[in-house]
Amino acid sequence: MIEMVNGYPCADCTDVSNAKRGLDPENPTRDPVKQEQLDRKAGRVPEPAVVYEGRLADMIRAGEAVLPAPAGSAAYPPAARLFDITV
Repeated sequence: MIEMVNGYPCADCTDVSNAKRGLDPENPTRDPVKQEQLDRKAGRVPEPAVVYEGRLADMIRAGEAVLPAPAGSAAYPPAARLFDITV
């Protein structure tokens, strides 16, 4: 028999115990990989956090590498240069 405890469907006493503690009985260890699989199976596919448009989207589609800025072009000098802590 399936019971609902704290909004979670529970099939046995272990599921009920996990639900009473606020843990999802399907994923009591809160494993993100397993949760993603459960979400996809249930039709809850999250949208991407970042969507690139314009030139960035073209670069990603083309497989171009994004090169980092040269080391000498830092906007601010490192903190070690700002303070003299010699005694």
